[in-house]
Amino acid sequence: MARTKYRDLDGVVRKVKRSGKSATAAERALKEALRDRETPAQGSEVTPSTKVSKVADLWLAEVLRAVDDGVRSPGTYDTYKSVYRNHVQPALGSLTVREVTIPVADRALNTIKKKSTGRARTAKIVISGIMKYAARHGAVTFNPVREVARIDSRPKRRPRALTAAERQQWLNALESSERARTWDLPDLTRMMLATGCRIGECLAIGWSQVDLEDETVDIAWRLVRKTGTGLLRLPSTKTGEQGERLIPLPAWAVAMLKERRERIGADVEPIFPDSLGGWRDPSNVRRVWREVRDDAQMTGLVSHTLRKTVASFLDDADVSTRKISDQLGHSKVSMTQDRYLGRRLTDRQTADVLGSMFGDPERHSECHEQEPESGGSREKGP
Repeated sequence: MARTKYRDLDGVVRKVKRSGKSATAAERALKEALRDRETPAQGSEVTPSTKVSKVADLWLAEVLRAVDDGVRSPGTYDTYKSVYRNHVQPALGSLTVREVTIPVADRALNTIKKKSTGRARTAKIVISGIMKYAARHGAVTFNPVREVARIDSRPKRRPRALTAAERQQWLNALESSERARTWDLPDLTRMMLATGCRIGECLAIGWSQVDLEDETVDIAWRLVRKTGTGLLRLPSTKTGEQGERLIPLPAWAVAMLKERRERIGADVEPIFPDSLGGWRDPSNVRRVWREVRDDAQMTGLVSHTLRKTVASFLDDADVSTRKISDQLGHSKVSMTQDRYLGRRLTDRQTADVLGSMFGDPERHSECHEQEPESGGSREKGP
């Protein structure tokens, strides 16, 4: 029999004893009992001996509740669940919470990194979330993921931005494809180039968000697909307030929208409706996008490329990074600077080509001849 006195978390000193077939076995059993008493395991569904797989289920359920409350995106939940199932569970799922130490977590992330650096970064978030959940329930005293090595990657490539010739090539490919025209890809591309919005944001625009007289569009919604539920139209901005991201439209985009307004019935709300007048699923649109892209042999062109093209195009025209960030809806200017501003385009000829391709070239030129705002500064940055 091994005995000792132990001061519990409530401050009360109690006698603890354990027995074993030998003195060593009794002492070992006592130490294990004391280790379990270091956390408030009684009454909790998570203890130091709980399997990581169970804690992961509880944590993912918590993330799903956040999705239902509108705090998290359905895509975030799907990504976390996929990375856990394919990468984290095979590495850590069978371990208990107490066995996930700093070296164990570090080795697991290094193994995942050999397959994909991006997946390793997401796996780090997932493991950290699981262990943070365990820490909140008293199963561990700290989150070991905080101390693992940083997941570095190769130097980032400059963001890809389409040149004027590539933009024209893409639009020609869309206009010549009956399937692309059926899915509204030519006008959708123009709208994305006019606003710099994500494809899910553009597809979520309704006529009630468009003011053709003031030539503005309110980017207030986004379309996402939630597994088991279907297509959802969710607030695009963090606060969800109307008018939070009001974007002015160039003349050629206004002309395009007026033509669509006349062609689409007044009882249809989406500006890019499906065949039944409802909202188009971004996933299905991306699938058609890839088919047309592959036929046109424009490797690597994804919908987000247009967003980066807008950023680089505005940067080339000496628009401040702060204004570009506002246009794209970034909360931090650093995001725009680091990930969206691609190589500088060759010269002003690209702007002239883009302007004359969609609308009035004289008006386009006048916009660039206007004097800078008060203060006269044309420096980039916030």
